[in-house]
Amino acid sequence: MQNIQLHNEPAGQHTRKLWEKAHQVIEEIVHHPFCKRLADGTLPYSAFRHYLGQDSLYIEQDARAFAIVAGRSPDSAAFAFFLNMAKDGLEIERHLHHQLFPAFEVTQPEIMSEACAQYTEFLLGKALNASYPEAVVALLPCFWVYRETGLRIRENATSNNPYRLWLDTYADEIYGEYVNQFIEITEVIMSKANPIALEQMYKVFIHSCIFEKAFFSEAINAKE
Repeated sequence: MQNIQLHNEPAGQHTRKLWEKAHQVIEEIVHHPFCKRLADGTLPYSAFRHYLGQDSLYIEQDARAFAIVAGRSPDSAAFAFFLNMAKDGLEIERHLHHQLFPAFEVTQPEIMSEACAQYTEFLLGKALNASYPEAVVALLPCFWVYRETGLRIRENATSNNPYRLWLDTYADEIYGEYVNQFIEITEVIMSKANPIALEQMYKVFIHSCIFEKAFFSEAINAKE
């Protein structure tokens, strides 16, 4: 993890290893052309519009997955957290979209793109059919990796960046606290898992990170 100074640190040895296992793809996300051009303000509006539209569809399914995982949570603290994530995460994104859609002339898409459909199907599939620990780590990258990537972009952002509002949303301390709580819950879950279960959790976490990268790749190649 030498190349990324984490803002939301691992809660312990298990979540640290989780991050290390996915380090290569996380680095590819951080240095992705979509992220670099967000930082310097040169990202084409067409790419950002595609991203925002599909993100609005993604977040609704993400909230559904959180609600399902909440219902599967074996303890009241995790249940309350995931239920709040289903509600608060959706509201944070909806508020952001409400501001950005008019600014960038985004029209709500009726159909999911390939990257969005594959990612949400993966999350809902894990939430419904995989083990509870796998369902949890499938949802974590959207918050932990996104938070770190967003803050890294913001630190390198140019002044008068047209994407400042988006960047500031993921630098918010309240959002960061959600991420920290999520990491702590994941650490507890992993501390109780056997080696076989841990290996499967690493695979699922990496898989979600790959979907995150694909979301950006699709957006930057989008044509109006």
